[in-house]
Amino acid sequence: MKRRIHPVFIVILVLMAIGIVVRMMANPFELIVAIVIFGGIFILWKYPPARWRKTKMRKPTPPSSGKRAKERRKNIPFRVIQGNKRDDDEPPEKPYTYH
Repeated sequence: MKRRIHPVFIVILVLMAIGIVVRMMANPFELIVAIVIFGGIFILWKYPPARWRKTKMRKPTPPSSGKRAKERRKNIPFRVIQGNKRDDDEPPEKPYTYH
């Protein structure tokens, strides 16, 4: 499937290019300063200094043995809690009414 560029996107790109050219002719220093600032921010974002980097510390895990794993696990028996469930054959004691 061929991907086409939307005409509105082309118009916006052309207007941006015209604006950049006009701004460069009028006052090139403003555009150069903006490019330097955004470029510096991008470089710092992409390659941060060593003191800003987050180090991922992994705690060393002791070797686990089969006996230890069994000690940690609690043996809880399955319990059934008796409820007051009525049979489906019996009609409800009180009809449900909504007010």
